[in-house]
Amino acid sequence: MDKFRIIVAHPGQQHSYRLASALNRYGCLFSYITTVYNKKNGFVVKVLSLFIGKDNKKRLEKRRCDKIDDKQLIQYNSLSGLILLLLNRVDYSRKIYYWWNKKVADSFGRKVAEYAVKTNADAVIMYDTNAKSCFEYLKEANPKILRIMDMSAANRSFVKHIYEEDMIRNPHWAEILRHEKRFLWDYSLEDYDEEIKIADFFLAASNVVKHSIEYSGRSGSDVWVVPYGVDSRTYSPPMKETGGAVRFLFVGAVRQMKGISYLLEAFEKVNPKTAQLEIVGDCLIPERLQHKDASNIKYFGYLLPEKVIERYKNADVFVFPSLCDGFGLAALEAMASGLPVICSDNSGVADLIQDGVNGFVVKTGDSEMLKDRIVWFTEHWDRMKEMKHAALETGRNYSWEKYEENIKRTIIEMIQRKYRNG
Repeated sequence: MDKFRIIVAHPGQQHSYRLASALNRYGCLFSYITTVYNKKNGFVVKVLSLFIGKDNKKRLEKRRCDKIDDKQLIQYNSLSGLILLLLNRVDYSRKIYYWWNKKVADSFGRKVAEYAVKTNADAVIMYDTNAKSCFEYLKEANPKILRIMDMSAANRSFVKHIYEEDMIRNPHWAEILRHEKRFLWDYSLEDYDEEIKIADFFLAASNVVKHSIEYSGRSGSDVWVVPYGVDSRTYSPPMKETGGAVRFLFVGAVRQMKGISYLLEAFEKVNPKTAQLEIVGDCLIPERLQHKDASNIKYFGYLLPEKVIERYKNADVFVFPSLCDGFGLAALEAMASGLPVICSDNSGVADLIQDGVNGFVVKTGDSEMLKDRIVWFTEHWDRMKEMKHAALETGRNYSWEKYEENIKRTIIEMIQRKYRNG
């Protein structure tokens, strides 16, 4: 791979370590820029660790990537980033958090752009909702620097559209859904739309994300779909083989935006002796709507990652009825654990599903269709083994190593196309 000078910048984290590591592996990561990072002998994190609890200390310690040399690491707005992490945990209204997040993103983005211009970088990769100030500066100061936006989630205007459709379809849950993502209505989405307009190219986690970019007026030819990966060595096939009730598993935030109402409605209509549902994740819906009196629904609440792996092992089928999800990494983890997946057509992981082979794709917001697929599994134990095997193969095929190879190829194509077009 040609030794391009590529900057990866994220004021938070997401999967940016993976992308930066992939570029570094092929010798073209120029710099990785962030806010809070556990740099070796770093002063801020070292001092802060003296005053925080054990859990928060562990979180801070994980803010580093051993595949990125500290010499390639640049930090801007470190103190502001720490304040943002604190607000994320204590500001339940999210008002101060969103205000501060915008200030941090704008300042961080400008500094990244100034650095890119100063060092004459070939490309800057930023992340959705954080890229506007950076891309605006680059467009004016040096438009030859390629502006790439990495999008793990569907763009906010598209998500708002999907949610508003659901509010009409399911008015009983409308206010709950609105409360879950208040910023979509309480704040202007113009900045998010603008950063999409001024990006050169896009990395999208799935075709759902690609479609959301097209929804905002960009050509699909400017979008490369690069699905994420999973470390299949972390997971293993389920313990249970055949017989008895089919055990279905949901992992994620228990919210309407994840389609929880449709999942609960579906289980209302199935025989509790043939299908059981385990729900793992912080439950953020009113207790009166949780169906806790149902004999075949069990809530586990938030579990640590190692405990979630145990739930995968004890399940038969994974359900992911999200209203709109850019990918759905938990579903891929489930497949790496040998679980067929039932997912909505608005979830990115639907790209990986072959109906009747490693799972099923259902129409978003259709509890009846979801129920039918749940019942199908209870009536086809004879197909379970082959579907589990197919799911396991899918999980193995979507590794982080494959993601790194795809990223390398994609970035080359983007830069070459930019040079061809001038």
